[in-house]
Amino acid sequence: MLSVRTLLLLILVAVFPACSKTPPPPVVPNVSVQQPERRSIEVERDFIGEVAAVDEAEIRSKVNGRVLSVEFKEGSLVTQGHPLFRIDSESLQSAVNDANAVLDQAEANRKKAKADEERYKVLVENGTISRQQYDEAINRLEQANAAVESARAQLDQAETMLRESAILSPYNGRIGRAQVKVGALVTANQTLLATVSTTESVRVDFALSERDYLELVRPILESSQPRPVITVKLLLADGSLYKETGVITFADRTIASGTGTLAIAATFPNPREVLRPGMFGRVRAVVAKVDNALLIPNRAVQEVLDKTFISVIDKEGKVERREVKLGAKIGSDMQVISGLGESEQVIVDGHHKARPGAKVIAVPMNMAPLPAPDKNV
Repeated sequence: MLSVRTLLLLILVAVFPACSKTPPPPVVPNVSVQQPERRSIEVERDFIGEVAAVDEAEIRSKVNGRVLSVEFKEGSLVTQGHPLFRIDSESLQSAVNDANAVLDQAEANRKKAKADEERYKVLVENGTISRQQYDEAINRLEQANAAVESARAQLDQAETMLRESAILSPYNGRIGRAQVKVGALVTANQTLLATVSTTESVRVDFALSERDYLELVRPILESSQPRPVITVKLLLADGSLYKETGVITFADRTIASGTGTLAIAATFPNPREVLRPGMFGRVRAVVAKVDNALLIPNRAVQEVLDKTFISVIDKEGKVERREVKLGAKIGSDMQVISGLGESEQVIVDGHHKARPGAKVIAVPMNMAPLPAPDKNV
């Protein structure tokens, strides 16, 4: 059995050699770096917009009556002049018949008045009747002519109302749901029957603040060149980019005092009817063009509270955190306005391994695979 002294000696012999070993050198991590890139860019801004039909009509009857028939399939395409509804026309036909009768009577009265005027003219020339009697005959003829014109106007109105009992589509487009059923009583110029809208193109309405308006339009107004057509893009609700390019076709005459915004509209082709009225999207417009902009990958940017930083590698191979001022986002890149030189090495990947002041190994981007860390450095 070992004594206590012997046991202590064995422990000391085991401990001291272990404590005398030299610790391994720290591992120097690899980070991916890239120098900033210079190129010309277009700065784009997005504005919330709502899709509307270029032309849209609320179909209402111009006559009172009951709906006899619905002549279309709900949600279908209709052509200009296509019958949509037919209104009960019996009373309207009666009005036409009455107007025809009134016209016939007026024409008969005019015919008699004309014959009297011609006969009285001969008599007054022969001195058989007085001039006053002849003037009265002329007056009766003029009254008969006016009565005929009035009767014709009433007949035209009655025939127009009869034609209006067949309600036609005002243009080519797509019609929505029928708001009335067969047998429903409609009131002239009040009851909404359906809505038709054009489909070949759509209007996207959006608004610019006064500052955005000046940013977008001032370069155009100050230029001596002819005013160009301003084209825009449209991002749909799912984030996809609409294939067709739009053109700004309307700008209101005044800034709205209540909202401080200017109403703008852009027209987009809609050949496949992808866009429907009521949809929302983002109108993307070029608000500035910058020559020789300094760009870095968006992945290189680090945000801390309300400040933005990037990490660069100094001449000694150490990490330096740099506060920068950023501009527009261009695809997967970010514009740097100040705080960075174009020849510096910016850390793009490996931020979690690159603490300020630490030494790292810079590996240019797009080099695969990355070399293993050098444990002997």
